[in-house]
Amino acid sequence: MANLREVAARAGVSVSTVSRVLNNDESLSVTSLTKEKIMEAAENLQYKKHSQKKKSRTHQIGLLIFCSKDYEYEDEYFMVMRRSIERQAEKEGLSIAVQIREIEKLQDADLLNNLEGLIIVGNISSSIVNQLSRQNQKIVFVDESPDINRFDSVTADFLTATTAVLNHLRSLGHRRIGYIGGTEIPHQQFEDTDFTGIDNLEKMRFLPYKRMLTSWGEYKEEFVHIGGWSTEEGYQMMKKALQQEEGPSAYVVASDPMAVGAIRALHEAGVKVPHDISIVSFNDIQMAKYLNPPLTTVKVPVEQMGVSAVKLIREQIDGRDIPTKLIHPCAVQYRDSAAELRQERVPVK
Repeated sequence: MANLREVAARAGVSVSTVSRVLNNDESLSVTSLTKEKIMEAAENLQYKKHSQKKKSRTHQIGLLIFCSKDYEYEDEYFMVMRRSIERQAEKEGLSIAVQIREIEKLQDADLLNNLEGLIIVGNISSSIVNQLSRQNQKIVFVDESPDINRFDSVTADFLTATTAVLNHLRSLGHRRIGYIGGTEIPHQQFEDTDFTGIDNLEKMRFLPYKRMLTSWGEYKEEFVHIGGWSTEEGYQMMKKALQQEEGPSAYVVASDPMAVGAIRALHEAGVKVPHDISIVSFNDIQMAKYLNPPLTTVKVPVEQMGVSAVKLIREQIDGRDIPTKLIHPCAVQYRDSAAELRQERVPVK
């Protein structure tokens, strides 16, 4: 009996595309002609999907999401992602047998044994990647793969989104645009090592920011602030940023919770948003449209990313071994936290 790879070769498409077409994946965007080729190839090769009896077996996977339950309530990105993964896993006949939130638990070598796959949410160090890949070759990274030639990954199109918000700020007259962001590897302990240098910034949003500002001749490293991802960190970084005499007229903030803290710091300093300083952010959490002012932010398709991650690990379990990267589009929610540049701004005291 033919397998997915043979059907893919006959149809001239990827194994992933064949799997998603034959499983009626509505989120897949392919032409009718491609679908017809795949269906015809499957029929000619007498390909048959797994029987219901075989498919009913529950496969055990692990979920590594380095975020405490308390922090989930502050940044709903992680909560929405986790719940999406859990719901889709149940639909796909997968059981999340192990869920790890603390990096220290990976020291238990037996914890991840007997799992058929891993979904990892967030960035981890290369040493941990090597450790995990020795225990399990079937891994899906959500956010960014450390090696696209070895691992599946699901991410959002931060390049296009960051470009869009920067062009929006520039169209409003802003040239001095600052950046408030988080660390590349959020689970590292600051007490042991100083990870607050610019080389350790989370890069999916920062690099497009740096490239565009550099191309405009406007990039200034002193306008870049790095810290943790919490509301408190956003608050503290903005307080520090306000100490600059000639600071930015607008800021790109890497996440909505950080933006909430940053806006609080601005309010306390008597700086009006967007009258004096404009703010744009990422994630579009539920409260974003209820802030004062409503937050201009990038809507990240978190739930769809979780669904895709589970589908990819299911495909690996079913036999696909060619790495796949899925990039989900984002959408900017234009609200009131960004406005035209005023030539005369209120000085910050």
